[in-house]
Amino acid sequence: MKKLVITLLLVCFQPAYAEVFTLAPFSGSGRGEPEDFLHPLSLWTEPVIINGVASSLRICALETGLDISIDQMRRNYPNAKILKNRNSTLIEFKDPDGYRKRIYLVELGGLYPVLQFSMDLPAKIPEAPSWPKELPLPPDSTPVSTMEFPDRKSTYGFFKTALPADAAMSSVAMQLNAEGWQSFGSHNNPATTSKGDVFIKKNPLRMMAVSLSENGKGEVSGAVYAKPLK
Repeated sequence: MKKLVITLLLVCFQPAYAEVFTLAPFSGSGRGEPEDFLHPLSLWTEPVIINGVASSLRICALETGLDISIDQMRRNYPNAKILKNRNSTLIEFKDPDGYRKRIYLVELGGLYPVLQFSMDLPAKIPEAPSWPKELPLPPDSTPVSTMEFPDRKSTYGFFKTALPADAAMSSVAMQLNAEGWQSFGSHNNPATTSKGDVFIKKNPLRMMAVSLSENGKGEVSGAVYAKPLK
């Protein structure tokens, strides 16, 4: 389950983690800590290194649906910044010292219909470090953030590119094919400008998921997530 949740978060919901996260003291304006306000069922917490900074990611499940959860958060934390999509919502809290807490809610349905991801951000976000050598990067692209998950030996990278999504995807595919990766299955949505593919490499057996999307301003961003399969 951990592998599925992390892959879903990083590849399908890449804008939420385009910035750097790191643990820091937080004192919100509402009652109690925001990540505990909805009485979540804690699933697990794992270490993560974001742009070279050691931090941790906490994943929980909620019994309340997305709309009810958002409404309760808004009522208790009226100063929180809320960005809502159809099936997910990013909530940001800021304390007087500039530190920010981000909570990302994803609606999946079931007995516990919402997954909650939480991290804290510093007042000043450090720039992205060198791009991981194991991840492909199209030309005319700028790294934005990287994440390493030591426990699962996985790496994630988020970037912006001046190339169209099609051209960037083709460039990534050429790089990976030259290194022995094979395409496992693309997911191109004709209703949107998003492009994606999953690649497999043997010896050692690894998987890499690549996703590119274009926003309403014509800006293209991409996410890459690589992990071992054994």
